[in-house]
Amino acid sequence: MDYQWYPGHMTKARRMMQENIALIDLLIELTDARAPQAG
Repeated sequence: MDYQWYPGHMTKARRMMQENIALIDLLIELTDARAPQAG
């Protein structure tokens, strides 16, 4: 049995973003660069 490592909901969201990117004037990407604490 093959496992899909890229879930379908992520593929759908990516496709929707690509379709709607033409409607956007400004995009702000906020990322979290903190390393997780090892406990």
